[in-house]
Amino acid sequence: MKAWFEHTVVDTGRLPLFFLLVAFLLTFLFIRFSVRMIRAEVSWWPGNVTPGGMHIHHMVFGLMMMLVSGFAFIALADFHTPVANCVLASVFGIGSALVLDEYALVLHLRDVYWAEEGRSSIDAVFVAIAISFLFLFGVHPIGFAGEFDPYEEDRSIATLIAIVVALIIQLALAMITLLKGKLWTGLIGLFFPPLLIVGAIRLSRPGAPWARSRYRDKPAKMSRAVAREQRVREPLIKAKIRFQESVSGSFGVPEAIPAAAGEPTTASTPEPPATTPKWRLSDALRWRRTRRRLRTVPVWRLPVLLVVAAFFLADTLIDLDSSVFDGFGSDSLEYAVDPGATATLLSVIAGGMITLTGLVFTAITLAMQFGASQISVRVVPMLAQQRVMRWSIGMFLATFVYSIIVALDLALNTQHSAPQISTYTALFLAIISAILFIALVSRVGSILNSSRLLRWIAAEGRSAIVRSYPHYDESTHGALPAAAPFVANPAPADEDSADLLVVRLRHLSPNGRILLAINLPRLERLASKWGVSIAVVPGIGEFVAQNAPLFEVRGTSMAVRPDSLMSCLVFGDTHGPVVGPAAAIQSIVDIALKALSPAINDPGRAVQALDHIEDLLVLLAPRVHADSATSTLTRIRGQQRTWTDYVSIATDEIRHFSTNSAQVQRRLRAVFTTLIAACPADQHPPLLERLDAMNAQLTREWTGELDIRLAGVADPQGLGSEAGASGRVHPLIVGRPAAK
Repeated sequence: MKAWFEHTVVDTGRLPLFFLLVAFLLTFLFIRFSVRMIRAEVSWWPGNVTPGGMHIHHMVFGLMMMLVSGFAFIALADFHTPVANCVLASVFGIGSALVLDEYALVLHLRDVYWAEEGRSSIDAVFVAIAISFLFLFGVHPIGFAGEFDPYEEDRSIATLIAIVVALIIQLALAMITLLKGKLWTGLIGLFFPPLLIVGAIRLSRPGAPWARSRYRDKPAKMSRAVAREQRVREPLIKAKIRFQESVSGSFGVPEAIPAAAGEPTTASTPEPPATTPKWRLSDALRWRRTRRRLRTVPVWRLPVLLVVAAFFLADTLIDLDSSVFDGFGSDSLEYAVDPGATATLLSVIAGGMITLTGLVFTAITLAMQFGASQISVRVVPMLAQQRVMRWSIGMFLATFVYSIIVALDLALNTQHSAPQISTYTALFLAIISAILFIALVSRVGSILNSSRLLRWIAAEGRSAIVRSYPHYDESTHGALPAAAPFVANPAPADEDSADLLVVRLRHLSPNGRILLAINLPRLERLASKWGVSIAVVPGIGEFVAQNAPLFEVRGTSMAVRPDSLMSCLVFGDTHGPVVGPAAAIQSIVDIALKALSPAINDPGRAVQALDHIEDLLVLLAPRVHADSATSTLTRIRGQQRTWTDYVSIATDEIRHFSTNSAQVQRRLRAVFTTLIAACPADQHPPLLERLDAMNAQLTREWTGELDIRLAGVADPQGLGSEAGASGRVHPLIVGRPAAK
């Protein structure tokens, strides 16, 4: 360490800079500790400097120290007085820390030290520390990193013009990066120019001048910028704020205002403060899993990563072959491998992989067409997100690229040695691709098989029901109060006249505009923290138009942050089966309606769909009944699906489309009969109402007495017997008993 310090700092003349940085850091930590002690009113710590009652900010002392040390640097110090240089640098560092610690006061020309605006002082200190560290390690910004050395060597006008043009381009990239609101990327990019290219190409921050001027007529880019801000930058900002406040104290906390002298005070019993719900790790993990489950994964991402990995793998294994089997060619008996046969094998693998890629594309296209025409538009995006499809495309293309690179190296190899490790790896990748092809064929077959597809959607629906009601206890047939997926409490009377703030959808989500999930625990914490009540206007599964209301906030809205509310929502393209119980039921109903359409006319598939609808409703009924009792979300209001809603979603459309189909009507009656037997009495009214509607439908659709009798019977099989479920004889005896 000593040798490194002498070589890097002392021998290069950066010792004064080192003392400046150390003095800056120690002074900043000390002054922040001092003001926190003063703020806490610690009795034994010296207070503010107030001669004659006038508060003198420590920035004044910093300015004086910077002026004195700066003048002394110019007038007195030189390279031959290192001790004086180090002392003056330390004094300058102390003064700089005192000034930058109150940078926000200079910027706003008012005392905002502990206000929210005071964070800019900490940002300025962090920027100064980062730049000082870079200079200490010998990293210089654009224009001071030896760009003009080539011109000093040849004194050519062409060289000077090229250097100036390069500097102008880099400064232009830095200006674009800063205009896009990327301060740290722009500043550090001045020292590392490749970062400027990244910053200039990537999207601007939503509130930056670049976005305000150039994204005004490009809502898609603005939506992507807002989504990226919420997904990437907001967690980084929160982490930075936590670190800053651990060093400098909390900002934005109002100071207690003492009562004026002589002002009368009244004794009153203080009201107990409202308790803010505590942050729970389980809620955060559940919300994270929900976002990951509902997000749309780009189809191209995994194939591109696998192709890039195949390129580097081929390059690495080719070098390994050259180092291990160098000198072992076709003349060696122990390592005799025919290069021609190896090249043929690699070409066969490459050709087979590109053929399999075409087959995968054809299979995906076939599955999408079948899904759009005969299944449901809600299921098609779910099929496109299947991992086996992305892995198949990626592995086939990666094996193709890998085989091509190895074959090209073999063709250009003048030593006529066959790459053995690379060839065996290509065979292994081909075997993996064959396994993935089998898995892909199985998945496509399950999609084209309506029975297996219905079973798959029903399984997703059962998982969604368990996720929506995680605290339901089957042993006691009860539920904990916190299990409510939503609440629908009416607004209190005293809040009807409160201040109303409507938060609207200003920026479109790049993932879609159908509301898929709401983070209710975080909304409750925000409402308690801000002292307001929040009403969520749209319901799960609704399409939200631009500028449509999302939240109605009642109460004092000074502390309300719309971006925090927006981060509690997840949007997508389709209300698919993985979203919730209603979405899964709707997907199955869509399949039944497709089957009952005149173009397909397949009542048997509709009966299969009703089988799974009955199963989901039986699973859902006790959970909805137990969950509707109470809710701990006292500050959140919104739409909540009731048992009547689920029954309507699951049966009404099928009941309307089942005209002149006796087996569908019989199966639907069996659904209602089963639910009446399984549900408590307070859940019977919607079921009995629909049974009455089906009885009235009988006389309108059927004229013959036999048809009315057949269509009016409940049958779990649709048309399994004439008498249906009511004509069963128990026990069923097959054969004749033996004589005694």
